[in-house]
Amino acid sequence: MAGFSREVAKRVFAEELKSSNYSFRDGEDQHQYAPQYLLTPTGAKCNRVFVVGTLTEKDDIGGDTEYWRGRVVDPTGSILIYAGQYQPEAAQILASMEAPSYVAVVGKPNLYQTDDGNIIISLRAESIQQVDENTRNQWIMDAARRTQERLEILKNARPAPVSSDFTTADNVPASSPTQDADRALQHYQTDIEHFRQMVLRALSSLKAELARSNMPQELKIAKSAIAGGESETATIAAPPEEMPVSRKSKPKKSESLNAWPEEENDDEVETINFSKKS
Repeated sequence: MAGFSREVAKRVFAEELKSSNYSFRDGEDQHQYAPQYLLTPTGAKCNRVFVVGTLTEKDDIGGDTEYWRGRVVDPTGSILIYAGQYQPEAAQILASMEAPSYVAVVGKPNLYQTDDGNIIISLRAESIQQVDENTRNQWIMDAARRTQERLEILKNARPAPVSSDFTTADNVPASSPTQDADRALQHYQTDIEHFRQMVLRALSSLKAELARSNMPQELKIAKSAIAGGESETATIAAPPEEMPVSRKSKPKKSESLNAWPEEENDDEVETINFSKKS
């Protein structure tokens, strides 16, 4: 049986992640090891997610073995991350970190539906690293740009009847960004203006923080493309197009969509280089 290559980690704000409730497996081969995805309201098709924010709290919630839970906050909200014995490097780093501190996380989204129908989104951390403020600021800029790109595609997506239920799909074909946007609009009836305002709030928060810290003038906030031509422009250097990851083909156990986040017996390790470019 052929293995599946590791997926690129998508940059998505916490508010959008927590608004997501549509999970599916891709392609015609619906094997239990086929990649599983979370589709967000703006059309981000996520097998892995890359987030950077402030680790505000952490707890060891395990019993006989350590199982760490942390809360990572970005300008739009917070997301819970988990790491245990099957993510030993991530768990060790999380255990050794002090809160608050800036942290970069690559993880797989996990969906849990409570008895009363609420959806809880968390990330099973595969890689965690403490980073500096500039890295956090760069991520906000890039996540804003990626979200705006998806919103532009979404403007031309085909509308469809409203659907707000927690959903999984068993036979979803491989797709393009345009098809992902169509599917997102069909499921979420996405309010484009709501997520545009989310991006503006994130950038405004960063702008205010930079102003308070008296950072160099060359670090400015990019709002013109999002706010429709405002005078502020970006001079931040663009980061790599995607996070560099090690690739290893190995069948993986399917994610549980109906249970609280559980540890998974998976010895794959995501390798990420957070060092600055020269």
